[in-house]
Amino acid sequence: MKKEEILEKSRKENKNKDMVTLQESYKGATYAAIAMVILAFVYFTCEILQGKGTNYALYSLICMYNAVLNGWLAIKTKECRVLRIISAAIWGLLTVMLILEYFNVI
Repeated sequence: MKKEEILEKSRKENKNKDMVTLQESYKGATYAAIAMVILAFVYFTCEILQGKGTNYALYSLICMYNAVLNGWLAIKTKECRVLRIISAAIWGLLTVMLILEYFNVI
């Protein structure tokens, strides 16, 4: 096969999407999630040290992000599907618990 044929076949398989751009966007989403968790930890620590209690709304957003991310990956990929479904369910349950705690239902 010639180089042009290989490139054409690769473009058809990837639906004319640039793989480098896709990988960089995935990497960016990963770094964004890590930054969000670190910031949440800093907020949580400051709230506890200042005696203000806990802001459950912030943590429910983080849990919802993880629930949706794991659910989406479980639907779209076949790797570790059962683990991702379980993880999405746990994060979803934690989200519901935090929302109920935020509104003083629990």
